[in-house]
Amino acid sequence: MRLIALELENFRPFQGNQKITFAQDQDQNVTVLYGTNGGGKTTLLNAFTWALYGILGSDLESPDQLINSTLWNSAPNGTLLTASVSVEFEHADRRYITKRVVKATKRSSTQPRPKPELHLWRRETDGRLESLPDARGQISNILPERLSRFFFVNGERIEGLVKRGGEDEVQEAVKTMLGLEAMERAVNHLPRVADKLRRNVKAKGAAQDRLQDLLKELSGTDQELQNQQRRANNARREIKHLDEEVKRLNLLMTQLADAKELQHQRYRLNEDLRRTTLTREAREKEREETVANSGFLSFLPTLPDRIVEVCDALRERGDLPAPLKATFIDDLLERGTCICGTRLMAGSSHRAALETWRPRGGVAEVEGSWNQLKGTVVSIGEQREQMHKSLKEHDEQIADLEEQERRLNSRISEISIELKRMPSEQVVQTEEKLQSVIDARDEKHKDVGAAEAEIKGLEKKRADLTASIDKLSATDAATRRIQTRIGAVDQAAVALSKILDILSHGVRRRLDSRIQNLYNLVSLKSYQPELTSDFELELWDTSTADRLPAPKSTGENMLLSLAFVGSLIGEARDSETPNRNFIKGVSGDFPVVMDAVFGSLDDDYRRAVADFLPQVASQVIILTSKAQAGEVIESQLRPRVGKQYVITTHTTKSDIDATPELVLNGRSYPYQVVGSDRTGAQITEVRD
Repeated sequence: MRLIALELENFRPFQGNQKITFAQDQDQNVTVLYGTNGGGKTTLLNAFTWALYGILGSDLESPDQLINSTLWNSAPNGTLLTASVSVEFEHADRRYITKRVVKATKRSSTQPRPKPELHLWRRETDGRLESLPDARGQISNILPERLSRFFFVNGERIEGLVKRGGEDEVQEAVKTMLGLEAMERAVNHLPRVADKLRRNVKAKGAAQDRLQDLLKELSGTDQELQNQQRRANNARREIKHLDEEVKRLNLLMTQLADAKELQHQRYRLNEDLRRTTLTREAREKEREETVANSGFLSFLPTLPDRIVEVCDALRERGDLPAPLKATFIDDLLERGTCICGTRLMAGSSHRAALETWRPRGGVAEVEGSWNQLKGTVVSIGEQREQMHKSLKEHDEQIADLEEQERRLNSRISEISIELKRMPSEQVVQTEEKLQSVIDARDEKHKDVGAAEAEIKGLEKKRADLTASIDKLSATDAATRRIQTRIGAVDQAAVALSKILDILSHGVRRRLDSRIQNLYNLVSLKSYQPELTSDFELELWDTSTADRLPAPKSTGENMLLSLAFVGSLIGEARDSETPNRNFIKGVSGDFPVVMDAVFGSLDDDYRRAVADFLPQVASQVIILTSKAQAGEVIESQLRPRVGKQYVITTHTTKSDIDATPELVLNGRSYPYQVVGSDRTGAQITEVRD
């Protein structure tokens, strides 16, 4: 999607018809619109999302008042008034115009709740506009509403991506980018489809009563399963909240002079403990796999020797290998001539003598199987010894790792005691609060464990119930067809769930790599970003030998969030490659429109963000005040700016101190007009 123009007609503070065209040049891909606080910048950001999706941000006051208030207030009752926003854009080498219109007849001073109309046209090669059906669906195919928040961005809210709960938005964006919503819905709905089908199954005779009992028990099991899943999810949400509090308190400790050294020791110990625990769990898994794959060898102490004895006895009797092969004797009899040339006539003594050898003839396949069996069983003893040796080594390693965990936990506890004994009251209070939060988190982990154990048992019970239902004898062909469909639905649910997980984490890994590359382009510190397996945006301090959580400021949060937005844009751009994805997701080159991007950043981070933005997307539109970004744009962004506009604020107030004008490119432009005859905003293009 490449934005061509935005046109407003009597939309909120923008009276009359006002139009903005956006920079298109590859080297000058930035459009800047300057406006005062409350002067209409946020309205412009919302104009895009309203025109495309009919949505307005929660930060927009009086969302029902869409028609320009000056026009509405001055119009006599009975007047039909109109407001609209049009967005012209290009996508996949085709030009489109979408327009959302709201009309209302004035009956009072208050505007009625709007009922907008949406239109979408495609510009044909001959210049005419063709009206397209299902405008909402077609726009969603180009850029889904669920992704719009990442391309039409409120800079004061974007850093929420890196805070608690932001991982849900990130994961949702990943699934939307891949086009997995339909698959996700299928994974959630297919089990219900299977259960609905089961309720139509009919059994024979008394088995029908048994079927009804099973269905009733299945319904109760599903209800309890939902309760336990809800319990586990609630506990997990609490754990995330407590994790954030633990991180905050740990970072606070590093900022307290008396506790700094001990806190860094604790960071290192916790990292050692994490790695040790992961290693122990890996060894335990290896041990489980060894038992699962080779444990049977422990129960075969004498069988291999018995098989070898049988093979040796057969050899001693001359049965292995056989003196003659049965196929050789059969060939001679069929040919009727011995190898010495003697004729083997039917009933002759020569033929009878040869036929006596047939029972002693060996079968090559049987001999081969015996030889293979002997070769295999000879090594069973060695395999058993190797398995026992491997289990012993795993036991010893696991015991050593458990001892390491014990020592590390003991040292971590000692540090906590030392911190609580320090003379600094702030250190003591912070440590006590930290331990209290950790204890609460441990209790929540126990809740999750208990719920997961219940869920595991209930899932097994559910599987047993469904298996019992599916095994009941069908009464007719219709029921047999239902049972076949149930099997197909169950298999599809399992397969789609695996595919969904594989694709989601595949794109997560690609996004993680993109985020790191983008962030490192402009990072002011030795920090390393990470998109974790739980879809959380984390930042790590790599300035020392130990990887520690970075104390994220507003600047770091902004850069990290912008890096994520840039990674989404890059992923969508690469998805245009033919045959790259077997599921149709979101693809194309998308712009980014940002309001208040420079917000509360200091000068260093303003310069970093200004340098970063043109690299995030091929088209960037910045809504900002002159005070926030004027000097930064002049010093950092000026070579990349292709279009500039001033949003002039008009107010009827005259007793306020305001900046009357802006000087851009050597020309003066009205910025705030006090004592005006109206309240509103006027957009003016800055000329070269």
